[in-house]
Amino acid sequence: MYRVIEADIREGHIIPYSTEKMPKSGKVLVLVPHEEKNKPDLEEIRELLGWLRTDIDAAQWQKSVRDEWEHRI
Repeated sequence: MYRVIEADIREGHIIPYSTEKMPKSGKVLVLVPHEEKNKPDLEEIRELLGWLRTDIDAAQWQKSVRDEWEHRI
């Protein structure tokens, strides 16, 4: 069984956020996320999502598609 613990690393020591008691011994796998504060590239996002239709109301479109299928049954 695995347990997830969120913690800080300060001067090489792991400091858990919670007060949950740590085991006296054991094995750990430490994942350190990158601290880069990159802003998303809005142009790239627009390019990737460019095929989406934003000029229509999605709820209204879904209702019209459902209505089309209701008439086919």
